[in-house]
Order: sequence, then structure tokens, then C-alpha cells
Amino acid sequence: MISIAQIPSEVCFAVEPIIYQISTSSIETAPVLSFEIGYFNESFTGMAIVKIQPFPIKVTSEQYIHEVDLSDIISAYVRKYVIHDGSIKGHATFRLTSINNTNVSADANGDINHKCLPGTSGGLSITSEISSKVHPFLLARGNEQGSIHLYRSELRAMEHIYVLVSNAYQNYTIETDNRQSSDQDLSDKKINITGLYNIFGIWTGGDAQSQYYICDDANTLIVTFLHENRPRANTIAINDDPLTDESYIIRWTNSMGAPEALLITGELKDESEITDPELYISNQTLQSTIRKQKRRTVTTKYTIHTGYLTPARIIALRDMLSSEEVEMKIDGQWVPVSVTADPKHAVRQREPESFELTIEVLEQTRYHKPNRTVRPLPSTRAAFLQDNSGNLILDNNSNTIEENG
Repeated sequence: MISIAQIPSEVCFAVEPIIYQISTSSIETAPVLSFEIGYFNESFTGMAIVKIQPFPIKVTSEQYIHEVDLSDIISAYVRKYVIHDGSIKGHATFRLTSINNTNVSADANGDINHKCLPGTSGGLSITSEISSKVHPFLLARGNEQGSIHLYRSELRAMEHIYVLVSNAYQNYTIETDNRQSSDQDLSDKKINITGLYNIFGIWTGGDAQSQYYICDDANTLIVTFLHENRPRANTIAINDDPLTDESYIIRWTNSMGAPEALLITGELKDESEITDPELYISNQTLQSTIRKQKRRTVTTKYTIHTGYLTPARIIALRDMLSSEEVEMKIDGQWVPVSVTADPKHAVRQREPESFELTIEVLEQTRYHKPNRTVRPLPSTRAAFLQDNSGNLILDNNSNTIEENG
């Protein structure tokens, strides 16, 4: 006799256990399980059929349990949340379709179309009420005095904020404190996974579907859950960027599959490396050997000190260091990078702590692209300062001096 002993939750997360258990009456009936996996990414969707014959676990002399964990298989199809064609993508669906080539019926609790979301739940529950001390935003950083704190440039880099909603809540609202807008309610500006309302995304920047620039116009983003007529507000405090002569943004896919960003205001130092010369023989005679060298590869590297980070931002830093997808904005473009650092720090901070980051651009180059950006000069000499002989007057840097400049 074959029966289904355990199935996963209807909504799962890719890096958490996704376990099926099949009970059989003897080891000779070790079943072959067929699963149907659908994947929905930014540019493509598809379907895969996977067959597994699990290893049996003896429970009694007359019963065996065959356990399958699908998390490693489904993780190959689930990467991160993205917004595409009016809905959130990046997830997968799966269901058990047959056991030993016999179709599984819905009333056997097997043929359920489960949804698998990127990353981990981050300790958030889909089925029960979320603790009042836990924020529902899919951000790695922690609370600070009851709120999440983000800089405006971090919001722009993230482009969207994702929120997990438990089934325990009857309703929720999304609004900001923007007093310049006639309608602060953003509930009609959210976006969901088609057919699933436990995750929604909020535009934070200038998108055609956003009501206004949240990262420019608001000081607070408020998501309020309603449970048994008791409202519970969850807030993100939006802070102005600090006034510094240098600032840099690093963004990554966090452990929950959502975008996150960190503003760094330290001094950036270029410590690029050039490979040792690769020599080859171009001509050889009895008297001499002529060698030449190939053009060498440049690995662009930077170091930067983060400056003082609050405990919540240290959590974000550690999540970024473990991420498989990190980008840094360099010369106005997002460039894939690898970031390393020593994340050791005091558990209870009694003094400011800074971290030195080593940033390596993942693309190596052989040919240098010069900086060709110049300030355009007037088309006539009339605007320049000239001496009595008509020679242009230069400053100490050999730049021409304009009369009104």
C-alpha cells in the first residue's frame, strides 16, 4: 500500500526544506515520484518534469517512509524577485503528479499547485500573525527604534520594496506622509505575483506606474495590517543622504531574494592589479633569442572604508558579503563586483566601528578606455581672456580662462 504521509506547505521558500513523505508497506515498493515544476522568470517561463526514486527509511517492520526534499532541485529555477509584464516574477510552482506512473488526485492532498518563492522567509510566517517586534519588509537589515531606516539613494537603487503579508490579516493599507500629494494612499500602486497575495511590491522610484517618487517626496513609508480590527503599523523612515564629498552605492540580492542597497560614504581608493607579463619567443637563432610579451590583463580593484555603521546596517553589510549577486554603481553604470571584508564587530557597540571593503570588478580588461569627458569650450575666442597680442590666458592647470567663468 502506498500513501502520502506529508506534503509541503502551499507556499514555500526555495532554500528552506520542501519535503514530501510517501509511506509504503514494504521496501520492494519503493516508489518513483513524478513532479511538475513551472518557472517564471523575467524573460521566460517554462515547465520541467522531474522523476525521483527516494531512499527508504524503515519505520516498522511493515512500514517504510520515503522522503524527498525538493529544495535543491527547485532552487535551480528560482533566483530573485523581479517586476515584469505587470506582475512579480522569479518564483516557481510545483506539484506531485504521479506515483509509480499512477496519477495523484487532488483529494489525496498531493496534486496541489504549490508556489515556491526565492530565498528564505527570513523568519516571517505565511500562516500566522507576524510578531509586533518583527518587520514584514523583505530587507536583511534590522529594526532601529521601531523603524527601518533607508537613505533616499538606497531606495532609488532598490527600485522596489517587497513586503510579506500573512494570511492572518484581513486587510492592509500602504501610504506615505507626503503632504504635497492629494492622495497618499498607495494601495492601488502595489504589484503581486499572479494568483498569490502574500507578497507585494511597492515602486520606490520614477516608474510609469508609481504615483510619485517615494524616495524624493516622502519621509515615511507606512504599511498597516488589520487583524481582528486592530491596526498594526510598520514603517520605513526615509532619510536624506549625508552631505559628503564622496558617496557610493552597492546593491545586491539579499537572502530573501529581494533587492537591497547600502550607501557608503568613505574615500574610494583604486588598487587595480595588472597581471605579470606573459612572454613568448618571437625569433630564435644560435646567437640570440628575441622575446615579446602579450598585452596584460587588468583587474580593477578598489578599497573603501564604510565609516560608522549602525547595528542594523551591519546586518545588511553581512548579508551583502554572503550574496551571490552584488553590483556597484561606477561612472553611472551598475557593474557586477565581488566584495570582501572582515565583518568582525562588537555585539554591543560602545564606539563607532568602520569596515574596510575590498571591491573587485568581475570583468577583466586588456585595453584601457580613456576618460574623454571634457567641458565644451565656446566656439569663438571672444569669450576667452587674451593678452594684448591676442594670446589666450591660461590658469595654473593650463586651462583657458573665460571672461565670465
